[in-house]
Amino acid sequence: MKKRIFLLILFITFSTLQAGGFRVSLQGVRQAAMAHTSAHTRDASVAFFNPAGIAFIPSKLSISAGAFGVFGKAEYQNISTLYKAETDNPVSTPMAFNIAYKATDQLSVGFSLTTPFGSAVDWGENWAGKDLVTSIELRSFFFQPTVAYRFNDWFSVGVGYIHAVGSVNLQKAISAVDGKMILEDKDATGNGFNLGMYFKPTKNLDISIAYRSRIDMDAVHGTAKFEVPQSLIGSDLFATADDRFNGLLPLASEFTLGLTYRILPKWSISADWNASGWERYRNLVFDFEQNKVGNDPKDPTISSSPKNYKTSYSFRFGTEYLPTEDLALRLGYYHDQSPVKDEYWNPETPSTDNNAVTGGIGYSFFNKKLMLDLTGIYYVGKPRKVANEFYNFFGEAKLSSFMVGFGLTWNPF
Repeated sequence: MKKRIFLLILFITFSTLQAGGFRVSLQGVRQAAMAHTSAHTRDASVAFFNPAGIAFIPSKLSISAGAFGVFGKAEYQNISTLYKAETDNPVSTPMAFNIAYKATDQLSVGFSLTTPFGSAVDWGENWAGKDLVTSIELRSFFFQPTVAYRFNDWFSVGVGYIHAVGSVNLQKAISAVDGKMILEDKDATGNGFNLGMYFKPTKNLDISIAYRSRIDMDAVHGTAKFEVPQSLIGSDLFATADDRFNGLLPLASEFTLGLTYRILPKWSISADWNASGWERYRNLVFDFEQNKVGNDPKDPTISSSPKNYKTSYSFRFGTEYLPTEDLALRLGYYHDQSPVKDEYWNPETPSTDNNAVTGGIGYSFFNKKLMLDLTGIYYVGKPRKVANEFYNFFGEAKLSSFMVGFGLTWNPF
């Protein structure tokens, strides 16, 4: 029987999320300022959103890079006792790098390096839910070579192969024995693909249709450290202080439909609809090699808890206005649904429905060959009920976050 650990730890306290989960929607600084809308072919950053879009980039060579700083927190309150707790999270720094090149008038190739999944949450060592989680850090990197073919002036298709690498560090207390558990894996890998079609039926309308597959991240021989009294090491429960686990980290699939329409030569509006396949996340399972610290009656090395997530959706609206030939002003709004039901909420997944406002500016230099983009995002999660009978965890949760981003694009020719 293949051992698995469904490490779909959905933390949104420091990242802008796409349709819930721990999808970090920060792959383009210009797109982020317009609520993460996707139907834009100004530069190589479109490679992540829709691989077909690189065929419509106006320059033969395009290079784009961006980085973000994310500041946020989650809050929990037990309504009965009025106990409160909040996270003290480190600053997150998602990044993106993209390059695209027109090999011929019809054929374009590109490469994308992004960090679309990740989180870092720190509830502290002594909060009331420490036996569920005290801290988590999850990181991923997507390496995506891309090819696109433009059939005519208004239609292209594209495909990208995705190789993902990632790491996770999860810590929680074991209060019953005055101990602590640390799970870590630095070598998880997985593979997937990105498909897209891009349409320009008129000079003023862009239509983007894209699908990104699910990716199963294989975690093989991750380390599980148990900091418990030495007298317990070698017991029936704790055979060793340094155990291992094998596992699988499934990342959700995504389908996106995006539109951009130029109302005036200097004014455009954009909208996106996105569906993310979180319904695959049915259970969170830790499968240890030796230590019998689980809750499975047939195999005490397995610890399992139900999640039963659902497909979630996001809706986004953005606009860009150019008051001068080189200056761009951008605004946006998006609504993000949580995939987590009230009865399955827990501090590993402080997920809420989110509303966000976005904004930013862009400035072009050297006849639009070099472009600078700045963005800011603020989102607030709708307070939600916590009613998890499995964990005996009840109360109310809310969260908020602020993000800033800086990007450079070079379209030399």
